[in-house]
Amino acid sequence: MELLPSIGISPQFITFTNVTLESENVKCVRETAPQNSVVIIDMHMPMQPLRRPITADSALMNPNSRILALKAQLPGTTQDHLQIFNIEMKAKMKSYQMPEQWITPKMLGLVTQTSVYHWSIEGDSEPVKMFERTANLQSNQIINYKCDPSEKWLVLIGIAPGSPERQQLVKGNMQLFSVDQQRSQALEAHAASFAQFKVPGNENPSTLISFATKSFNAGQVTSKLHVIELGAQPGKPSFTKKQADLFFPPDFVDDFPVAMQPRLQCGGFYAINRRGQVLLATVNEAMIVPFVSGQLNNLELAVNLAKRGNLPGAENLVVQRFQELFAQTKYKEAAELAAESPQEFSELLTQLPSFQTKKNLLENWLAEDKLECTEELGDLVKTVDNDLALKIYIKARATPKVGYSPDYLFLLQAMLRSDPQGAVNFALMMSQMEGGCPVDYNTITDLFLQRNLIREATAFLLDVLKPNLPEHSYLQTKVLEINLVTFPNVADAILANGMFSHYDRPRIAQLCEKAGLYIRALQHYTELPDIKRVIVNTHAIEPQALVEFFGTLSREWALECMKDLLLVNLRGNLQIIVQAAKEYCEQLGVDACVKLFEQFKSYEGLYFFLGSYLSSSENPDIHFKYIEAAARTGQIKEVERVTRESNFYDPEKTRNFLMEAKLPDARPLINVCDRFGFVADLTHYLYSNNMLRYIEGYVQKVNPGNAPLVVGQLLDDECSEDFIKGLILSVRSLLPVEPLWRNFLEHLVSEGSQDVHVHNALGKIIIDSNNNPEHFLTTNPYYDPRVVGKYCEKRDPTLAVVAYRRGQCDDELINVTNKNSLFKLQARYVVERMDGDLWEKVLNPENEYRRLLIDQVVSTALPESKSPEQVSAAVKAFMTADLPHELIELLEKIVLQNSAFSGNFNLQNLLILTAIKADPSRVMDYINRLDNFDGPAVGEVAVEAQLYEEAFAIFKKFNLNVQAVDVLLDNIQSIDRAVEFAFRVEEDAVWSQVAKAQLREGLLSDAIESFIRADDATQFLEVIRAAEDANVYHDLVKYLLMVRQKAKEPKVDSELIFAYAKTDKLTDIEEFILMPNVANLQNVGDRLYNETLYEAARIIFQFIANWAKLAITLVKLKQFQSAVDAARKANSAKTWKEVCFACVDAEEFRLAQICGLNIIIQVDDLEEVSEYYQNRGYFNELISLMESGLGLERAHMGIFTELGVLYARYRPEKLMEHIKLFSTRLNIPKLIRACDEQQHWKELTYLYIQYDEFDNAATTIMNHSPVAWDHMQFKDVAVKVANVELYYKAVHFYLQEHPDLINDLLNVLALRVDHTRVVDIMRKAGHLLLVKPYMIAVQSNNVSAVNEALNQIYMEEEDYERLRESIDLHDNFDQIGLAQKVEKHELLEMRRVAAYIYKKAGRWKQSIALSKKDNLYKDAMETASQSGDRELAEELLVYFIEKGKKECFASCLFVCYDLIRPDIALELAWMNNMIDFAFPYLLQFVREYTGKVDELVKDKINAQNEVKTKEQEEKDVIAQQNMYAQLLPLALPAPPMPGMGGTTMGGGFAPPPPMGGMGMPPMPSFGMPPMGSY
Repeated sequence: MELLPSIGISPQFITFTNVTLESENVKCVRETAPQNSVVIIDMHMPMQPLRRPITADSALMNPNSRILALKAQLPGTTQDHLQIFNIEMKAKMKSYQMPEQWITPKMLGLVTQTSVYHWSIEGDSEPVKMFERTANLQSNQIINYKCDPSEKWLVLIGIAPGSPERQQLVKGNMQLFSVDQQRSQALEAHAASFAQFKVPGNENPSTLISFATKSFNAGQVTSKLHVIELGAQPGKPSFTKKQADLFFPPDFVDDFPVAMQPRLQCGGFYAINRRGQVLLATVNEAMIVPFVSGQLNNLELAVNLAKRGNLPGAENLVVQRFQELFAQTKYKEAAELAAESPQEFSELLTQLPSFQTKKNLLENWLAEDKLECTEELGDLVKTVDNDLALKIYIKARATPKVGYSPDYLFLLQAMLRSDPQGAVNFALMMSQMEGGCPVDYNTITDLFLQRNLIREATAFLLDVLKPNLPEHSYLQTKVLEINLVTFPNVADAILANGMFSHYDRPRIAQLCEKAGLYIRALQHYTELPDIKRVIVNTHAIEPQALVEFFGTLSREWALECMKDLLLVNLRGNLQIIVQAAKEYCEQLGVDACVKLFEQFKSYEGLYFFLGSYLSSSENPDIHFKYIEAAARTGQIKEVERVTRESNFYDPEKTRNFLMEAKLPDARPLINVCDRFGFVADLTHYLYSNNMLRYIEGYVQKVNPGNAPLVVGQLLDDECSEDFIKGLILSVRSLLPVEPLWRNFLEHLVSEGSQDVHVHNALGKIIIDSNNNPEHFLTTNPYYDPRVVGKYCEKRDPTLAVVAYRRGQCDDELINVTNKNSLFKLQARYVVERMDGDLWEKVLNPENEYRRLLIDQVVSTALPESKSPEQVSAAVKAFMTADLPHELIELLEKIVLQNSAFSGNFNLQNLLILTAIKADPSRVMDYINRLDNFDGPAVGEVAVEAQLYEEAFAIFKKFNLNVQAVDVLLDNIQSIDRAVEFAFRVEEDAVWSQVAKAQLREGLLSDAIESFIRADDATQFLEVIRAAEDANVYHDLVKYLLMVRQKAKEPKVDSELIFAYAKTDKLTDIEEFILMPNVANLQNVGDRLYNETLYEAARIIFQFIANWAKLAITLVKLKQFQSAVDAARKANSAKTWKEVCFACVDAEEFRLAQICGLNIIIQVDDLEEVSEYYQNRGYFNELISLMESGLGLERAHMGIFTELGVLYARYRPEKLMEHIKLFSTRLNIPKLIRACDEQQHWKELTYLYIQYDEFDNAATTIMNHSPVAWDHMQFKDVAVKVANVELYYKAVHFYLQEHPDLINDLLNVLALRVDHTRVVDIMRKAGHLLLVKPYMIAVQSNNVSAVNEALNQIYMEEEDYERLRESIDLHDNFDQIGLAQKVEKHELLEMRRVAAYIYKKAGRWKQSIALSKKDNLYKDAMETASQSGDRELAEELLVYFIEKGKKECFASCLFVCYDLIRPDIALELAWMNNMIDFAFPYLLQFVREYTGKVDELVKDKINAQNEVKTKEQEEKDVIAQQNMYAQLLPLALPAPPMPGMGGTTMGGGFAPPPPMGGMGMPPMPSFGMPPMGSY
């Protein structure tokens, strides 16, 4: 005990509003003087309090940590502001606006006027409403709020003023709230607290609540401490309610507990009283056990106390009891005793040598945490079992003993099962051990991965691989692989941090690509095909990152990638390509970028790219391309700007382009033509395209000085005179006059000299005069050729031919030459003319001169010609006219006879092609004689014409060996010649074609050899497919080895492994998979397994750690133990099942059980395992498996239920024990069906009870009573059934089988049965008397049938006392009927009962008559008095007089005093000489009436006095009002007087104003209301 004042705390602050006690560790006091502060007292250092200057209305310390919760009211508001501070870190954690209370180390309770909230200090959550305050806490001051450790029970404490009888004793109220049930209970209590307590026989702790009450009842103050259990667990031992008195000294008899905190270690509690005393109530641990065992002589209690509280003093008792149980082979009880007595356990361990034969028990206790592991325990166990001792050392965290080397791998595996994060920490600890990690990093990683602990494996590897060493390259690759497959974002973060540099970059690149991390894949790939494949995924790549990636590529690769991007999605990827081209144009080259865009005709790309480069370039080509791109993309304004401002483009080239482009806006063309002197071209273009407004604009606004040039061109273009005149007038003074007139005059002169008639006449004169007519006809362009030619026909046909030739008068020239046999001239003209229609006309079959013309063409015209176009036109004409033979003749003349066209490429082609079509016999000769023809094309034509040998000769002549061998293979179909040809040329491509043909023909071995010679790996898929079909794997191995050198293809490596397996080269497989490869080992393993190549599959699965597949493969190899080991590593339900079922089929039950234990923990697989065993008749083995499964950590309801079903079917003797032990872990409906099927009625009943199906339980008990009935059990069931009919069925059942216990049953059912129905049942059975105790017990319900039955029994038993008592207490029966039965009874008391019944029924006369008959005069008088009937009373007086019963007469006057009239009484007494007996009555009557008169007189006098007093008061009031009225001023009316009707006094004069202005105080109103309103 300590005083708070001793550490500087003033007594005025030791109140429940200032002191808070949240735990046994720390107290908190809030001070308000001399300054606001909070004092924190650590109970471990009570004399060193922590004082902080804090202003708050409330302060609470966290129960576990140094976190302080404060509440204060905000200025200017009615809200409370809550704040949470970390004292050690001096930082505010959270804040909110609302009273508070720490309920857990992480939870704050908030109490408002109406509700209670919980507020977590973690995260950003807001308070959550828990419940509403009950009515008993309204207007209470809240002093405490707590919750139990499970946060399922909450209690709120408040105090209120005491009762009027003892106001100094404060009243306490408590609200207990259940979170699960959402219900509250109101109690009286001042303080409360929760605690956890383990009740013997219940493995789960019970939740207790302790609360202290202090109340005032019947003048006594009662103080109690109560401890009760909350939420008792069904079917488990519960805590017995406890209570004890609380003592308060006489000086503090009205004091009360404010708070309580349980101290679980010693069973005590802390408390703080008003004097500031911190009280700790505990027991003397060293003395309590000796006291109980010695003084109280209760050994069992002493041992239980020692076990429960870990108390000393019971060592000998516990050891003695332990030895006794051990000697009796009660190992379980001995172990429980040892486990529950930790202080004596070290001594009990000396008994361990006796446990050597029961080591399994010790292992089970250790596994179930029933033993407290210490280093000493490990030392003792070490003498028995080193492995078990090691487990104890580990759990005790003891330093490993000398000479012992821990199995770190085993330890790590064990931790992985229960605590993955702890396993990570343990692995990191091993990695930092001196001398290096005892377990290989790769092994540790595999252990994590086997359990799919990806994140933990990653955390471990990232920590141990921080040094980034080359020897860790495999692990670096592995950590990236596993995350790229499962968590790509983690892998991306690792790669972004640049932690590793030694991993397998190609492998990671592939995985990055599969995971969608394309930019990472690009950063890792080193081959152009890979980069091109990935880079097209621009939809998933950040554009800026992709642009930056281009900067890492070489010029050639970057251009190739750009080309692929444009090829895949020109529109979508154009912006990225433009950006990259801009960024890296110096590295890539401007020309290359331009060429790239032009290749895809992307003028938009050119426009954006060149636009950024144009200002710094003086290259005319660049400027022109920019103009072109802008024009084609519709950027007319930009075209106009560049043509106007740029000085570097090619003017002529630009002019021509703009004219061809025909832009809708001619300003760019105007700029070019005006700047560079193309005015005539501009004018012609604009006039030709009807763009006259631009002509006007140019002349008027751009350059009026060029108007003469414009006009001159318009005149040349025969523009209308009106437009020209208008154009000239529009420029007026701006037009230069002199040049205009000169050009105009020249035009008129030339126009006059070109008159056709003049020139025709001139020509005729010259012809006639023979004055060099050929010169005139060939040079003068103005005469009419037809007119002049016609004029010459008769004079000189040759001159006519000259004239017609100039005017191209075809028909006239043909006619004149035919007519004059001038075929040589005709041939020359036709050849020179190169007109298709003319050729068609002259080569028409109907032309009789055709042959003559052809001869002249072949012999003269074409050999003389030097123009290829003329030759081409002639050849074309012959081909069009379908003259192949003539054409051959023509071509031979030209090509073979050393003419100027002998080496002409096209003519040689044409000659051979024509021969192929018209005369195939000449083709081979032409091939041998000609050299300058298109060999590939002609060869293809020859193939199409089925001239295969000629085609082969052509391809061979031109060294087109591939096409040549294709002809041999595809057309000639001679593989032998193809092979021979391939040997001769020795080209890879030729061998490749031969190999393909051999492959098609099924010559697989030859094909493989050819492929190897060709070094061709492209057809590996077809070769593999053919090898599989032909089952030829020896040759396939050689081919695949060659292919591997060319390409890294998973298919190749996979097929090579399969080929090794098919050829039984298991050693080669092992060597191959150890080398770098890209085989899909998983698919290969699956394929090997499907092909029953189990040994090879085993190697693969073992290498890739696919334990699931390895397990089933080992099963196929009958290696069951190894299969189980692999299944353990796989830890897959499917794998466990396959191995388990295989072991069952092989009758390897031990291994099957190992597998089964890992299967049955999965609810979905349990039934499948059970059916598999049962279908094969292995019932005992299945039961053994299920029994073993009960001890598993993950044992679930399905295991317990399935074992119960198996017991029901095959081991019924164990069923009941199993059900009772594990009733809470069973699927009871399923087990109910099983028990019902197997007719286990007792067990079925028990299950129905446990499942709360009490109706079925009761029915089962009654239907199968010989086996299932138990009276106590049936009583418990009967009260819980829902079907009321079962109650009556139970009554019939007990009446038939257990009549001696029927009252016991009915007493239990009394509150539930219809008593009338029960009575009817018993009456019909004739055993009503049998249930008399039951009817007596339920008669309080006042049921008619019960009352009548009991009354009948009492009457038959002549028990008039019980009958009278029954009639008095229970009136619901046929009273008259019973009275009629009883009044004839021979027993007087029974007849008296009948009279009593008549009286109760109001039949006064019958009751009085019956009493008079039996001389029961007292009863008759009482009956008459109670009847209130004056006539009956007076008749009874007359009866007594007639009978001479004077004493009865006097007694009747007394008993019936209120009924008998005085005159009648005196008259009867006087007439019958009984005045003396009537005199007492007369005296009483006189006294009564005298008192009444006195009261009347007194009342009258009081009334008169009240009237006089009232009249005097009215007179005084009137006098007072008259006196006050005389003081009012004359000008104001006086206030109306009472009763005056509102009239004024004094003839209209009013009272004067108050006289305060004269130095006098205002006059009092003398009972009148103030006159201030006037």
